This record gives sequence, structure tokens and C-alpha cells, in this order.
Amino acid sequence: MYDRSLKYFRSVLLLFLAVVLVQCSKKNNTEPEGGKIENNEYKVSRSSVIAISAYAAGTEDATYSWSITNAPSENYSIADANAKEALFAAAEIGTYELAVLINDKGNVQTQKVKVYVSKEAKEYKTFIDKVYEFKPAPGQFINDLPAANDGETTDRILSRANTYLAKKSGDLISLGAFGGYVVFGFDHTILNVKGKRDFRVLGNAFWAEANPNPDATMRGGSSEAGVIMVSYDKNKNGLPDDEWYEIEGAGHKMEKTIPNYEITYYRPDPNKKPVPGGGTGTVLFTDIEYILWKDNQGKSGYLAQNNAYNHSLDYWPKWMKDQASITFKGTRLPDNAVDESGTGSYFVQYAFLYGYADNAPNNDDDSAIDIDWAIDKNGNKVKLPGINFVKVYNGLNQQAGWLGETSTEIMGATDLHLSGENIPTRK
Repeated sequence: MYDRSLKYFRSVLLLFLAVVLVQCSKKNNTEPEGGKIENNEYKVSRSSVIAISAYAAGTEDATYSWSITNAPSENYSIADANAKEALFAAAEIGTYELAVLINDKGNVQTQKVKVYVSKEAKEYKTFIDKVYEFKPAPGQFINDLPAANDGETTDRILSRANTYLAKKSGDLISLGAFGGYVVFGFDHTILNVKGKRDFRVLGNAFWAEANPNPDATMRGGSSEAGVIMVSYDKNKNGLPDDEWYEIEGAGHKMEKTIPNYEITYYRPDPNKKPVPGGGTGTVLFTDIEYILWKDNQGKSGYLAQNNAYNHSLDYWPKWMKDQASITFKGTRLPDNAVDESGTGSYFVQYAFLYGYADNAPNNDDDSAIDIDWAIDKNGNKVKLPGINFVKVYNGLNQQAGWLGETSTEIMGATDLHLSGENIPTRK
């Protein structure tokens, strides 16, 4: 009887500990919310979103208007400013004073609220905390950035992508051709500060040093635009399972942009006979009909295989070798690669004005993103208090001669407010 009871107690204890560990694991990407001290006072750690409300409510017909009356810093966010309950967060410590104007059928009153923002217990990272998903499209560097070996699993490659990106000075990973993507998150909320850009996705874009076209009016070089999506951890479970919103960059508004684009790539037969196709200089096309693709616009083509850069000649992700095809969806941006030499030797990929990853150099203001550029699936602007997760996917489906397919590369991301960068938004 004693042994049976002891075994039962141990089983219950182990089950309890397992539940606690799971909950702790789920919460590893959420910050403490703080709470209410008095009817008109709250406390919270920096870069943490807290709900504040009017302490004397009006009727159902009452309207509310929240504003900041005194703040030690401009780096704060206030969302749902016309609701009874607003969402507030600040990137710097101090006392923030807010007021809510309540109009209840002509009876107007103002209530004041104070929020005491303190330093977090464990200092936040300005960079990526965790990579949640990595699914590249086929491409030249897919089995090189990060390195992939025969027989490795999806989980093993995801873990390797995490070691590449989740650090202050990241290493490049390639997203391959159109649609290939990565999802990552931060250990805090990156705030949506009014009038400022909020974060930057780091890539390897650079400007052309000797564009053969002296009349070029746009900046360009190696600009391989990745479309950016963002998500706010509304349910506070520390997972990227809330609604996603797309950052509307300048390319989204161009005539040749295709929303809801869909493409399917087909794994090449390893016994397929290559179709050589010449080349440029020392770069040879070893198979111009290497990987077949078809899209939902009634078009098809091939990812051509070349011998440039000493990259792997296997463009299909090795950990997906059992998949006969891979399908991706998203916004397809207009082709931006131009052969400015006229001979195929010098391609310039012209940058979109703003709003993308790997589109402008990391030290350029237009590589920085304003969360206020986010739109929902219907193209409507949304007002988020901040974001916790980012998805980047390649928005271009084009071949640029000897350069091969255009492929977005990224090497990290940065919270501009916590890193001390002050970049005004574009109007």
C-alpha cells in the first residue's frame, strides 16, 4: 500500500513538473506585464505592453481619447487610443503621464493615469532571440548558408539556422528563390513608436560601384528584396501563432506587383541529363533546365544551375529530398535586375525605395522598417502596439544572368529603439 501511494505521488509530481516546464518554455519569449497599483497608477518593465483603462467608466455610448501629457522619452507606444482600454509601452524607464478624455453624451471629463516604467530583471537582447521556422526555396546557396549535409533532418537544419541568426553578429542564411522564408522572434516587444522606424532586418545588400549606366536615377547594386511580415504576441503565449501582417514597402504600390502569387518548384530527377547553356566569363550554365517551376499566373520556367561562387551544385534542400515539390505563396515584386552592360556581364538590381530586407545596405536608413507600414490581408493599414515575431520571404522571381536566381539573404535583425538608433519614418 505504501509503495503504491509513493509511486502515485511520484507520478503526480512528475506530471506537475512537466506542465510547469512546458509553460515556462511557452513563456520564454514574453515579458512580464506588470500591473495596476491604484485606480490611476500602473507599473511595468520597459518594452512591455500593458493595458490601461479609465477607472470611472461611462455608459455604452461614451467615447474615449487617450494621449500622453508628460514623458521622459519619445520612445513609447500607445495603441487603441480611442478605446476604453488602451495599450501602452515604453522603451525607456521613467514615469509616463497619460490622460483620457471621456465624452459621455456631452458630459466630458478627463482622467489622468501614471505608468511607472522600470528596467527589466534580465536585460533584453537587441537582436534575434530564436528562429522558429526555416523553409527556403531551392537556390544556389541553400545547402551552404547554412551548411546542410546528406541525411540531416529539418530540425537539425532549423537548429543550425538558429545558431547563425540568434546572436549579436549573425551569419548569412539564404532564402533561395521566390517564397523561401524564415520566421524568428525577440525576447521582448519591439515597440511601434510614432514617427520613427522601429527595427531593421540585416542582409548583405550593397550599392554598385561602377554602374555602366551614367543616367541611372535609382540606387542599385545587389538588392534582393525580401518581403517582411510581422506579428504581435496578442495571446501572450510566446509563440508565432497570432495574426500576421505584411509590411507595405514601396514595391507593393508598383503596377507590376502581383499579390497572392503562388509558385511550385519540382524536385529534379537525379538521373536527369543536364542541358548546358553557355555562360558569361568563367561562369558556365551547367543546366539551364535544372529545376522546373510553375506559377498561378499560367507561367513556367526553370531555375538554371551554374558553377559560380564555388557553391553546391545541389540547389534542392537536402533535408527535403523526399518532397517531390514545394509550394510558396506571397507578394511578388516587380523584377529589378537590369543588364546595364548590354553584354550580360554587369547586372544592376535596383533597390525599391523602402520597406524590405536585403534591399539596401545595413547602414542605410532605408533598410530600417516602421511597424506603421503594416497592412492586413485585405490591404488595410493596422495599428500595432509593437511586434514580437518577424517573417521574411524572398519577394522576387527572376534570373539575373550569370548571377543566377535572385535570392534574399539575411544575417540578423535589430530593435532600433533598444540599440539607440533614431531614424525618422518616411511620410
